[in-house]
Amino acid sequence: MRNQPKEFVAEPFDLTKILNSVKSLQFDNSAQEKIIVILGATATGKSNLGLKLAEFLQTEIISADSMAVYKNFNIGTAKPTQVELKKIRHHLIDILEPEQKFSVVEFVSRAEKIISKLNRQNKIPIIVGGTGLYIQALLEGYQFSDDKTKSQQNFFSATGKLNYNALVIGLTTNRAELYNKIDFRTQKMFDAGLVAEVKNLLASGVAENSQAMLGIGYKEVIEYLKGNLTLEETISKVAQNTRNFAKRQLTWYRRMEYIKWFTTAS
Repeated sequence: MRNQPKEFVAEPFDLTKILNSVKSLQFDNSAQEKIIVILGATATGKSNLGLKLAEFLQTEIISADSMAVYKNFNIGTAKPTQVELKKIRHHLIDILEPEQKFSVVEFVSRAEKIISKLNRQNKIPIIVGGTGLYIQALLEGYQFSDDKTKSQQNFFSATGKLNYNALVIGLTTNRAELYNKIDFRTQKMFDAGLVAEVKNLLASGVAENSQAMLGIGYKEVIEYLKGNLTLEETISKVAQNTRNFAKRQLTWYRRMEYIKWFTTAS
């Protein structure tokens, strides 16, 4: 129990209240660039809310997901569907080959340019994702060192203030429901063909040690294909690793005191 983060203090999910906050941001006369951020642990409904708000504002979404950047990694990354991608323009999805590296530095650099461009068009971009480091670095204007010999922990430093006029929405739920959602989504991914997706990626020449293949779901399926796990063990391991990842996400968000939390618990 010692490793279990406490539940967030959150209001019941209220779309009307969220839309009112969005409208307030729209009419705010601050000189800072405006953004909306939707974050939370995996499987809490971030993408669905992002699509609703993007449609409401007639704006675009910037993905803050370290795995969604890779082409042809679809099922295991829970990317938006082709219908959703056509309906609302998404940025930073399907931009890299599996062997290419992606980092917080690259994310911030790309995202800042997109945010500025959309603000010049009088659009408020919506950042949607669960990679806490990426989002916090963007929001707080992390300063990055050019010294490549430094460790990851010392590679950046925060300025201590928000660089944007930002509405930061966090979606959460109680721990038991979150884990049930993760288990359900994991099974759904396998039913949708995750094993076949990994087989096809390997057959196309993607190396099993590439950065993209190290993501949850992909590395476990590789072990299954090697005969080191049964299918049942693989599904269970993916679900457990996803639950552990969700714990790390929740721990990270605790340092971001400006998040407005809403619970999606039924």
